[in-house]
Amino acid sequence: MEKARLKVHVKGRVTIPREFRGKIGIEEGDYVEVILCEDQKEIIIRALPKDWIRDMLDVLGQAFPNKPTMQIMRELRQGWEEYEEK
Repeated sequence: MEKARLKVHVKGRVTIPREFRGKIGIEEGDYVEVILCEDQKEIIIRALPKDWIRDMLDVLGQAFPNKPTMQIMRELRQGWEEYEEK
């Protein structure tokens, strides 16, 4: 098991060492999961699988806040059809 000592910065931020990020494939913009262990003295940082569908839905959710996914898809489809008609 490899270990690294990290300094906690403003707002609780830590930097995962480049070597660790490279070995598990974490890149800028990726999501990680932080798990607080039962003893509440350790945390686990786990790379989440890259899911382009979830990422796209996140982007759509930010572009169209407070709208259900199906409504977003209908509006996008309608906009595309209007574009094709021109």
